[in-house]
Amino acid sequence: MLDAALALFMEQGYDDTTIQQVAAAAGVAIQTVYFTFGNKAGLLSQVQDRVVLGNVPSELWAEQPWAAELRSETDPRKLLDLFVEVDSQIKARVSPFIARLGAALPNDTSQAAGRDARRDIFFGTVIDRLHQLGALRLGLSRDRALDVLRVVNSLEAYVELTERRGWSGEEWRAWLGRVLRAELLATTS
Repeated sequence: MLDAALALFMEQGYDDTTIQQVAAAAGVAIQTVYFTFGNKAGLLSQVQDRVVLGNVPSELWAEQPWAAELRSETDPRKLLDLFVEVDSQIKARVSPFIARLGAALPNDTSQAAGRDARRDIFFGTVIDRLHQLGALRLGLSRDRALDVLRVVNSLEAYVELTERRGWSGEEWRAWLGRVLRAELLATTS
């Protein structure tokens, strides 16, 4: 149902997609869609959540194989490279979704706070690992390192450079990696 809804939302937009169309595309009864998601807004919310990782709910990110690699990597540069790769894949999935459906997404403060909290847990995993390795730049606290990561690696920056300025995904990843190494890592890392 989620795959069918995503395809229809991306093709037709939120307003022009009906629950009946989603049910037909998924091969289920319309009541099944309503029973599972409550309404179209609930369906959109679940679709948005799935877009983050591409195949599983975003709250299961810590169970992904790459998350275990992030938690166990001992080389700070490799850790940042892995983070940049994974996060760039997420941004590549999320940015077209937001561009197409952003206006339809619920934008209340509790939703935004939830998204920010999930992002900070993910980003915090990387910062905490760098801290555990003693790899953070001298004088850089965990909170300040997290602030740097939030600002430099925002979805807005990704969209600006890759979609508006024409950077390739490879150029984005190389640039972000250089900036994060310069801003976060101790000179001996």
